[in-house]
Amino acid sequence: MPAKIFLFAGESSGDLHAAHLARELLRSRPDLQLVGFGGSQMRSAGVKILEDPTGAAVIGIAEVLRHLAEFRRLFRRAVAALDELKPDLVVLVDYPGFNLALAREVKRRKIRLVYYISPQIWAWDPGRIRTIRRLVDRMLVVFPFEKKLYERHGVPVTFVGHPLLDQVKTAHDRLQTLQKLGLHDGMPVIGILPGSREGEIRRILPTLLAACERMKEALPSTARFLLIKAPHLSWKIYQPILNRSTLNPKVLERWDYDGIYACDLVLVTSGTATLECALLERPMLIVYKTSWLTYLLSRLLIRIRMIGLVNIVAGEKVAPEFIQHHANPREIAREALELWTFVQKRRAMQESFQSVKTALGSAGASQRAAEAVLQELR
Repeated sequence: MPAKIFLFAGESSGDLHAAHLARELLRSRPDLQLVGFGGSQMRSAGVKILEDPTGAAVIGIAEVLRHLAEFRRLFRRAVAALDELKPDLVVLVDYPGFNLALAREVKRRKIRLVYYISPQIWAWDPGRIRTIRRLVDRMLVVFPFEKKLYERHGVPVTFVGHPLLDQVKTAHDRLQTLQKLGLHDGMPVIGILPGSREGEIRRILPTLLAACERMKEALPSTARFLLIKAPHLSWKIYQPILNRSTLNPKVLERWDYDGIYACDLVLVTSGTATLECALLERPMLIVYKTSWLTYLLSRLLIRIRMIGLVNIVAGEKVAPEFIQHHANPREIAREALELWTFVQKRRAMQESFQSVKTALGSAGASQRAAEAVLQELR
């Protein structure tokens, strides 16, 4: 019987990373059976998908409470799949609130467990490292400081580098992309990246559109605004918000690195997208808003000064952050216009992104992750 690996990715970014991992696993071992929970990316990579949880991904305590019944159903379904499939190895990808609970069930069944992309224990609730030490056979981390942290606590760990180094690539140069979008060189292009979760779109996109309306009055008349839509989210989420705005941005209905690279400046929701923008060397402003309950609780729990991943990796605030009540159109527009006006300020930010790229390791992260998974399987 061929070896069987069960993979679980609960949101779109994890689905993408798991898909690249799956391709590398099958390249090394075509006989493997890969089955699990994930999205279209994992399915296209050769994973047999039992259920797709990526459309329901939420963040924040209040948001999770509202979707608690759905998470319970999904958890029961995942546990039932473990009992039915009896895999030789389980790989859990990111999504810590759910996956650490699922890890307990994996441990009870005496199945070897690899965790790919660490929970952010360096940001909040460091006590989770004791749980991880008890449950996880091998932690695969994407930031070098995570490796040192886990080694100090006796957790088997491998630093594989960040998979974005392999994934963030442009297919065309900037001029070709601008022409494809019906734009021209010299026209200021402002990117709007409002996130990949429904709650983020509803909370943050109206603020970004309002900030861009203010910017439009001060920018040259040739300025254009480019909204990059999360492909897995319905237009029904975006359309009412766009209808209330006077901006009328051009919309790309896919996550498009060419499109991001064509922008002179981006307004981006905090998350993995900040690293993607940094790797493309796009000057950025980081914005984040959540429910007030989640925000107040996070203020008590979070142990770091910055929330943008690009700033955390850099070890300093290379890109300005606008969080919660500071995430208002007036402040965002003022800072964005200043960044646009002073070319040297933009160039200094782009130079800082080089250190971020270096800190993420080298290309080949998915291949190294696959090698570590196969080592655990053996």
